[in-house]
Amino acid sequence: MPMGLNKRRFEKDLTCRAGSKGFRQVFCFEVGAGQAVHPMGDGGNGEQTEPAVGQGIDEPMASPGDAGRKPSGRVLGRRGMDGMKRWMTTVGAVMLLVMWAQSGAAARDRGEAPKPMTLRLLIWDGYAPQEVRDSFIKRVRETYGVDLAFAITYASNPDDFFDALRNDKVDLISPAHNLPKDFRYNLTTNGLTLPIRLENIPNYAHLVPELFRQPWAMEGGDVYAVPVVQGPYALAYNTALVREEPTSWRVFWDPAWQGKFMVHKDYYELNVYISALALGYRKPDIFRFDAIKGGALEKRVGYLAAESATFWQGFDKPENYQGLALSTTWRCIFPSADGAFEGWRIAVPEEGTTWWVDAMLISHTLKEKPLLRRIAEEWINHLLTDEVQTRSIAMELGTYPVTRKGLSEYVASLPDTASGDTLRLLLKNRIPWQILETRDRNAFKFLWSEAMKTRPSEGAGEGR
Repeated sequence: MPMGLNKRRFEKDLTCRAGSKGFRQVFCFEVGAGQAVHPMGDGGNGEQTEPAVGQGIDEPMASPGDAGRKPSGRVLGRRGMDGMKRWMTTVGAVMLLVMWAQSGAAARDRGEAPKPMTLRLLIWDGYAPQEVRDSFIKRVRETYGVDLAFAITYASNPDDFFDALRNDKVDLISPAHNLPKDFRYNLTTNGLTLPIRLENIPNYAHLVPELFRQPWAMEGGDVYAVPVVQGPYALAYNTALVREEPTSWRVFWDPAWQGKFMVHKDYYELNVYISALALGYRKPDIFRFDAIKGGALEKRVGYLAAESATFWQGFDKPENYQGLALSTTWRCIFPSADGAFEGWRIAVPEEGTTWWVDAMLISHTLKEKPLLRRIAEEWINHLLTDEVQTRSIAMELGTYPVTRKGLSEYVASLPDTASGDTLRLLLKNRIPWQILETRDRNAFKFLWSEAMKTRPSEGAGEGR
């Protein structure tokens, strides 16, 4: 074995010489004399099972000296062979990690400058805070001898992600969970994204159960999308104007607030959803045009389009809210720093609140760049650390963490307060976005487009 790994023992929690501060390879194993390593467990019933994320692979097959003992039943079929291939790939990844790390250490010892690399991100504003990038850049330099730079573009429209992938302009994207398998994009099957190797993302195991290996994130048994942020398309109100907390989406159609609210410009389907909820339709039905179509819906959607004071795009900002009484927002609470959102609060509509989960996907542009792909996966893992989840993202943006500990600590940080109650109630009454069928998507888009034609021509399509 290269790089001095010719011993019979691989340390179970291998820490690279150049990377003693954090980059740990979890898929390591131990080989005793006369033993062969088997990459799959048998679950106690002869069925082949994959090791859990972050679990060492240390259970050997029977050695020649085990003759006469009760057989384990481990006969490699097709699934076993697939597991062997995955195991061999993992071993190769360990070798590459060691070589990269030792190469970086040797370069530093020789006084060579770190090798420059750039990771291109297309994400929503706030998903890569400067202090988080700085700490990660330092770790990459220490581990791999790479001088990493981030090139960040902020998304404003869901189409931005597909366009950037198709034009080879991005390495990592952060779309909502309903987009990767949307018929318009098919991001997991069209070759524009790569499978994510979970052995490089041990923090994936810390996701809340409802986000772990979800169908929208999977293709052919591989994970393509890793959740990093979640939250509502919520109802916000200005306490300086709206004296009582709204209890229903119907407040948008209150004549008192005509022309004093805003909704999102590009996520037209969300404005159809809240119109349907205000009309009393069942939660599952709001994603099916045939279940909610009719004059009443057209009237509600038309009002939102015609009477909205303006429209916001991307991630809502403080300046979007000036002079308004009501708005929709991606937030579950408003950050209190600098008083930027002073007076604004989040309501909990009785009908429920639709819900998004933003996930990281890796672009096909990294297919032939193994080290940068590895770094991209470790960046995703870094985003799933509890400190980053809670303090750097959720508390700064007013969104929700996606890890068990992060979410628990976040909700517990606001006990017995109005904001704490809001956090818990929004979670309880959330309505996850569904992947729309072609007919429904086209119908919702047409409905909103027709409604927008009722706006005065001046500023009809403006957004803040």
